[in-house]
Amino acid sequence: MTPTPVAEAEAPDVPVSNSNSNQPPYPRLRAYIVGVPLLMGVCLLSVYADMVSIVVQFGVLQFAPPAIAVLFIVAGINTLLKKKTSRTFLSSADLVAIYAMMLTGVLVSTRGVVEKLIVPLTYLPYYATRENKWNASMTQYLPKWAVPFAPSAQAGPPPEVISEFWQGVAPGHPIPWSAWVGPICAWFALVGAVIWVFLCLSALLRRQWMDNEQLRFPLTTLPLAVIRDEVEGQPFWSNKTMWAGFVVAFLVFLVNGMSANFPDLVPKIVTDMNLMPYFSERPWNQMDYTAMYFSLAAVGFLYFLPVEMLFSLWFFFIAARLQDVGAVTFGGVPQGIGTHNARIFTGYQAAGAYFVLIGAQIRIGWPFFVAAWRTAFGPKDRRPLDDSGEILSYRTAFIGLFVGFSFIIGWLTFAGMNPWLAIMQMGLYIFFIAIIMSRGVAEAGFLMTETSFLPSHVIALLTPLAGFGPQSLTMMGAANAVFCRDQRGGLLSSFMDNQKIMRELGIKPRRMLLPLGGSVVFSMVVSTIFFLYLNYTKGELALYGYPKQNAMQMFTLADAQIKGSGYQPDATAYGGMVVGVVTTLVLTWARAQFSWFPLHPLAYALAPTWAMIALWFPCLVAWAVKSITLRFGGVETYRKIAPFMLGLIGGEFCSAVFWALGNMTRGWSTPNFPWP
Repeated sequence: MTPTPVAEAEAPDVPVSNSNSNQPPYPRLRAYIVGVPLLMGVCLLSVYADMVSIVVQFGVLQFAPPAIAVLFIVAGINTLLKKKTSRTFLSSADLVAIYAMMLTGVLVSTRGVVEKLIVPLTYLPYYATRENKWNASMTQYLPKWAVPFAPSAQAGPPPEVISEFWQGVAPGHPIPWSAWVGPICAWFALVGAVIWVFLCLSALLRRQWMDNEQLRFPLTTLPLAVIRDEVEGQPFWSNKTMWAGFVVAFLVFLVNGMSANFPDLVPKIVTDMNLMPYFSERPWNQMDYTAMYFSLAAVGFLYFLPVEMLFSLWFFFIAARLQDVGAVTFGGVPQGIGTHNARIFTGYQAAGAYFVLIGAQIRIGWPFFVAAWRTAFGPKDRRPLDDSGEILSYRTAFIGLFVGFSFIIGWLTFAGMNPWLAIMQMGLYIFFIAIIMSRGVAEAGFLMTETSFLPSHVIALLTPLAGFGPQSLTMMGAANAVFCRDQRGGLLSSFMDNQKIMRELGIKPRRMLLPLGGSVVFSMVVSTIFFLYLNYTKGELALYGYPKQNAMQMFTLADAQIKGSGYQPDATAYGGMVVGVVTTLVLTWARAQFSWFPLHPLAYALAPTWAMIALWFPCLVAWAVKSITLRFGGVETYRKIAPFMLGLIGGEFCSAVFWALGNMTRGWSTPNFPWP
C-alpha cells in the first residue's frame, strides 16, 4: 500500500474556494432548524424507497442520493438568496452539518443499520419447522431480552408478534409497539458502541490518510464544489458544462421513468445487461455472475481517480473471472463461498490480501501511530502532535476505542457468545474488513462497499466452529446478519469523508459532533419506527426481499455450523489465502520499487465482490475516457470535462430522489437505477 502522491499531473483536484470565509467555522442554530425536518423526511423516504419502491436502493451507496439532492436544493436556494439580498443565510459550516446529517440519516435508515437489524430478530421463529428444528437448534438460544418474543425450543406456530410482522396485522389490530421497546434499546446499545468505535477509528486514521498519505477521497469532490459554489474558477450554479452533465443524466432516467409508467409508448434506455447468456459454452459458462451496469454517476466519480487505479479495478475483476475459466479448463469445479458473490478460492484470496494491506497500513503509519499514542498518554510538555484540530483528542480516541470494543465483547458475551469467538469475529469485522472497506472509498472511490468473506471464514481456518456450541454460533449468526455479512452503508467511511470536507473548508471538527451523533440517534429512532410500521401494515413478505435473504443466509449457515455440516476449509481455502498473501506482497513490493508499475493491491483485494460486479464497467469507461482525454487533450481538457462529470452525478442522484418521491406520494412506477 503506497501513499498517493501529493500532486499528480494526470488527475488534479477540482480547484474550489471557500466563499464563506467570513462565517464562523461551526454550524449555527439555523443549520438544525433546516436540517432536522429534512433529516426526518430523508429517513422516511429512504426506508420507503428501499423497502417499498425496491428498484431505488438508496442504502447500497456510500454517497447517498438523498443527501446530494438535499444539498443541491438547500445550497441552490442559499445561493439565490445571497444574490437577491447580498446576505449569506447558511454558511459553509451550516451546509456541511446539513449534508453530514443527511448522509448519516440515509446510511443508518437503510443498509447501514435498520434493514439488517430488525428482520433477523424475527426470522427464526417464523421459519422454524418440525423438519428443520430451528427452534431447538437456534431459537431457544436467543436471549429473551434481545428479541420481541419468548424464545422456545418447542416446534409450533410463531408468536403473534412475529406472524403479524411477516404477514401484517389484521384490520383494526394495533401494532405491538411495546414488545419491541426492550429489544430495540438493547440492540441500539450494541450498534451505538460499534458506531462509536468507528468514530474513534476515524479520529486515529484521519491525519495518516489525509495529511501523510494524501488519499483523494473522491466522494467529497461534488459536495465540496456545491458548498463552495465554485468549480474550475467559475460559480458552480452557473457553470454550463456542469448543467449539461446534469441534464444528460436526468434525462436518461426521465425517459426510463416514463417507460416504466408507459411501456407501450416510451422505449427504455438500457443501463444494465446480464452478460451470462453470451457465455453459454464451457469453460466460459462457469464464470461467476457477470453483468454490465452503466451508472453515469459512477463514471462521474471514477473520473477523478488515477488512471492506474481505474485500470487495476477492472483488470483484477476480469482476472478473477478468468480464474474460473482456468479452473474449469484444467478439470476443476469453481465453488461459491456461499455468503458472497465470490468463489471459495477468490474469496480467501481477498482475505489474504486484507491481512497484507492492514499490515502495510500499520507499517507505513507506524511513526504516526506511535506519535499519536505519545500525544495521548505522554507528558504534556513532550507531546509530538497537536490534536486540537481532530474530531476527538487522541487520548479520547484510544480510550474510547478500548472501552467501546470492550462493551461490544461484553454485550455479546452476556448474550451467550463465547468471548474469544466474539473477539475474533468483531475484531476481524472492525479492524480488518471495515478499515479496508473505508480505504476502498477513500482511495479507490468505491461508491459501494462489499467484501467477499465473513470473519467466520477466517476463524474456521484456525479452529472448527462447531466446537463453540449452538449458543455461540446462534449469536454469531445474528451478529453476521446485523454487522458482518453486508458492508454497504458502513459509517466509518462517511465519518472519514465528512472530516475531509471539514478539513478542506476550515471547519472545527469537534463542533460537528452534535450533528453527527445527533443524526445517528435521531435516524435510528425515526427509521426503526417507520420500518416496523411498514412491516406490520404491509407485512415483511410483501416488502423488499433482501433483509429476509440476509437473515436466511446467516442463520442457515449458523445451523449448518451447529450441526457440523457446514463448509470446512480445505486446500482450496488455504491455497487461496496463501495466493492472496503472496500476490498482495508482490504487488505492494512492485509499486514501491517501480514508479511505472500500474497494478494496485487494493484493487486486487476488492475484485471478487458484488461491488465490482456493479462497478467494473463504469471503471472501464472512466479509464478509457480519462486515458484518451489526457493523451490527446492534456490536463487542460481534463479540467474542462470535470464539471460535466460532476453534473452526471448530480443529475442521476437527483433523478433517483425525484422518482422515489413520485412513487411514495403518487404511486408512480420507478425506473431501475444501475446500482443494485
